[in-house]
Amino acid sequence: MKGNGIYFAFASLLGITAALADRMVSFIGLCLLVILLMSYKKWHAGLIAILVVISVFMYFRSEIAERNQVTQFRGDETEFTITFQDKIKVDGDLLSAEVKTSTGELMMMRYEISSEIEKEVLTDEVRPGLNCSVRGQLKEPSSVTNPNGFDYRLYLQRNRIYWILVVPDFSLTQCSSKVSSPITFFQKLRFNGISYLNDHFPDQSAGLAAALIFGDRNGIDHDVITSYERLGIVHLLAISGLHVAMLAGIIYYLGLRIGITRERMTHFLFIILPIYALLTGAAPSVNRSVLMLMLALAVKKFHFHLPTSDIISAVFIGYVLISPYAIFDIGLQLSFLITLSLILSAQNLPKKAQNSMVLALQTSFICLLSSLPIMFYYFYEVSLISLFVNIIYIPLYSWIMMPGLMLLYFVHLGAGEKAEFLVTIFDLFTQLVNAVSDWLSEVPFAVLTLGIPSNLVLILYAAAIISFFALWEKRSGSKSFVRILLLPASVVFIHYAVNSFSPYGEVTMIDVGQGDSIFIQLPYGQGNYLIDTGGLFRFPEEKWRERKKPFEIGRDTIVPFLKSKGVRTLDKLMITHGDVDHIGGSEAILNEMDVKEVLMAAEAEPSEAERKLEAASINNDIEVHNVQAGIGWKSGQSFFHIMLPGESPESMEENNGSIVMYAEIGGLRWLFMGDAEESGEKLLIDHYGNLRADVLKVGHHGSKTSTSIELLQTVQPQYALISAGRNNLYGHPHGEVIDKLNEEKTFILRTDLHGAITYKFKGGQGTFFTVIP
Repeated sequence: MKGNGIYFAFASLLGITAALADRMVSFIGLCLLVILLMSYKKWHAGLIAILVVISVFMYFRSEIAERNQVTQFRGDETEFTITFQDKIKVDGDLLSAEVKTSTGELMMMRYEISSEIEKEVLTDEVRPGLNCSVRGQLKEPSSVTNPNGFDYRLYLQRNRIYWILVVPDFSLTQCSSKVSSPITFFQKLRFNGISYLNDHFPDQSAGLAAALIFGDRNGIDHDVITSYERLGIVHLLAISGLHVAMLAGIIYYLGLRIGITRERMTHFLFIILPIYALLTGAAPSVNRSVLMLMLALAVKKFHFHLPTSDIISAVFIGYVLISPYAIFDIGLQLSFLITLSLILSAQNLPKKAQNSMVLALQTSFICLLSSLPIMFYYFYEVSLISLFVNIIYIPLYSWIMMPGLMLLYFVHLGAGEKAEFLVTIFDLFTQLVNAVSDWLSEVPFAVLTLGIPSNLVLILYAAAIISFFALWEKRSGSKSFVRILLLPASVVFIHYAVNSFSPYGEVTMIDVGQGDSIFIQLPYGQGNYLIDTGGLFRFPEEKWRERKKPFEIGRDTIVPFLKSKGVRTLDKLMITHGDVDHIGGSEAILNEMDVKEVLMAAEAEPSEAERKLEAASINNDIEVHNVQAGIGWKSGQSFFHIMLPGESPESMEENNGSIVMYAEIGGLRWLFMGDAEESGEKLLIDHYGNLRADVLKVGHHGSKTSTSIELLQTVQPQYALISAGRNNLYGHPHGEVIDKLNEEKTFILRTDLHGAITYKFKGGQGTFFTVIP
């Protein structure tokens, strides 16, 4: 039985995925596992029966968990008694927190702060365990509206949260401190520690110290996180199993040095490790490491011999038995998979590695290779230089940053202002480290973006990586290493080819709220075009109201969508006109994408946003062309022709100065109207009286000043696509426009009702899909 724990853990995983994900795939996986174990491991019927029983048991355990995933509220309740948990955040004028109701159900609470004084009071007074009576409205969390987008509703549901409680008025007079449970006590301790760092340390050091000491990454600047993500070292900004093991080792060693027996130090670690997990936010990687250490200590204490692979397998089975939905946590997936890969390769590494540098490279390589499918699935890209950057940054963070910040925190607690000089020195060092990481992240070709892999490609990754490790263990020499490395490398190439040279093309109206953004991908890599970038109107506000990371359409919606498609290059970025809801996300596009050409309307007076975009494009050596009627191009079987603006002054004013484009894509004729209104439509009809189109991108989000009956009767569209924000202030699309489209028997698709709208085609045949049915 020893050394077989990994197979039982995998059977447990298949049982859970059968209940919560894909039953057929999980069943096939279990059958293949049984066949392999009987054929190659020569397992007898008894062991196979235990394996199947474990899998079936986990299936029914997960089914029960699924049935219990229901709310106790109807949605029309307005009065609540809540207790604040440890996830409390004051960001600008927003207080958000995880709260528990009197029934025991968790919710996310949101309250818009009314004044700077109130913000200071709430920052000081709201703590875990605070019990309050509030009135508010229950709202369902937003669901995914774009392909491959983040499903916030599903994320919360998997954490047993079903409602967002919006509180219009919040008063501390309706609150009282609840009698603390042991868990609440440590949550308060953690929260107070984070608050102390924010109050007494400079911003960069405070954010990093909170992350490395208490497991809270909210204080780290977004640009720093982005740099670390591009370098593939963002894991260093969280408490890892290495940190837990180091801390436990230091405590154990110091205890022995002062004369405490090994047995008593073991007992002490049994007490301190769970407390440490609570103080660091109980992240999956910390929980995994703590549980593994405790099980290893127990095995040693009772003189059992248990392989490390069985220890991690037992911890995994116990973890998912308690919380089956934990398998969907990215941190848990990476923590268990990378740790297991290192454990299984541990005996192989010493004989392969000839010195510490080679050993560090091989360790970093194992971490990268084993995490490859997960990184591509969730983040669509991997860092190509992480192998080398990790060699520098892992020791830096393990031996300097984390111990230094932890020591500095305790010194400052005891010495107060006397330690300010040390804090300043360390902050300068932190700024230097972050500056170097920012510089390294700008290295060309540092990131490989391939997009989300299909299920078949994921299976190929798993097979290739497992085969690589199995062959690497049996063979030695650099030539053998290169040959077997071709296995995962070939899957990377297949992944690249599938997403980059697919015979399928698509036209997607991205859901960007009240704005426009349309992505056109031609088959066989013949072209990637983006028409407009969405954007939000932002008005000047007081400094205290500003959020650390306000939502930005380009960065948070369009760029992730493009990366999920494996798009690295945009052949054309077309901005139909200069309104913010069409151009506002362009900065992020230029920063994250390789843009070859920018097309803008030839206007009498370009907007300030257009001038900024043109300057930024020229600065990045991107060609900029101001286009008007008559310009066109052909790519493969697709054809594009600019129809407006014309040369007449009236065609270059405000919304009617928009680029209007006719295109033939995927067997359909398309007319993209930008924000053109009735006068622009009249110009179009006058110049192109016989114009026909199968698909009409409705102008100006369905405003009543657009989409005249004359245009509809001339163009005779079968489909009308409307991009508009949900419950927008402008009333788009206007009822009159909808009525006219219905009268002409035009099938209407709207982003505010259907989410993103995609036309996927092959050759001259295609189908429309929507994210929301």
